[in-house]
Amino acid sequence: MTDFAFNPKINDPFAQITEAQLGVAGTLWTDKEVGKAVKLGTAGSNYVLCSTGNDLEGVVVSLEPFTVNGGASFGSVQQDRRILAVAGVGGVTLGAFVVAGVQEVLGTQTLGNKPVVIAGAGVAFKWRCIRIVTGTGIAGDTVLIERV
Repeated sequence: MTDFAFNPKINDPFAQITEAQLGVAGTLWTDKEVGKAVKLGTAGSNYVLCSTGNDLEGVVVSLEPFTVNGGASFGSVQQDRRILAVAGVGGVTLGAFVVAGVQEVLGTQTLGNKPVVIAGAGVAFKWRCIRIVTGTGIAGDTVLIERV
């Protein structure tokens, strides 16, 4: 019998990915921001890093080498489908809804380009843990989340 487990879809042609200003003018993002959880910003047409407990509206998947809108970074954000994530403080259980956990600060990336998530029911954007990939779901373990 063949084993099966949910996995992220690499280069999923059905994923909703949008281009956007990332952050604000004068604060450049680098490739170290790929994989971080973001939410809609207030500057218009921009995303900013999530704070702990925020609805996860998307995950940065790429950055461009140029800037927009007076010196802001520009890149792409995946807004749905499946994403590998890291369980934050308190861990994550299979089937639990998740929100953004403590994200690494700009310019720092030590979690293998994965957003940090914690248990919590999003208000407008619902994501759920569909697989514990490594470990048992405690803080630091890799989990697979999916937008529902």
